[in-house]
Amino acid sequence: MSTAPEMSTAPEITKAAPVRHRGLKVAYVFGGSTGAWMAHLFFASSFVQYSCNAHVTGWYQHLATVFFAAIAAHATWVAYGLHREGQRDAEDAGTSFGANNFIGLVGIIVGLTNLLLILGEGSFSALIHPGCHL
Repeated sequence: MSTAPEMSTAPEITKAAPVRHRGLKVAYVFGGSTGAWMAHLFFASSFVQYSCNAHVTGWYQHLATVFFAAIAAHATWVAYGLHREGQRDAEDAGTSFGANNFIGLVGIIVGLTNLLLILGEGSFSALIHPGCHL
């Protein structure tokens, strides 16, 4: 009988990632950027007539574009954090790390798409005022 501690050659089992607030993060990743795009779309479309009638209101549209783009960019950053955290395991590993990898990647794609939509819609604000007097 040996008194020395035995060395195990079995590979270490990876522990699952803590799932604290993961549901809120995932909801924010998808709902935050999409909600920011929808809110920007509603604001921009409802503000067109007012901006034609009132003067010196163009900066409101730029401010709204910056505000909603910042929300979408932050949600994309959170998605990048999930993706970076999930790179410890493969997507098909069946662990929460693997799920974070996939959710983060899809969240990055959704967030960047929404960010581009917000910035694209915001670029039209320079064309609204001259178009009102045609």
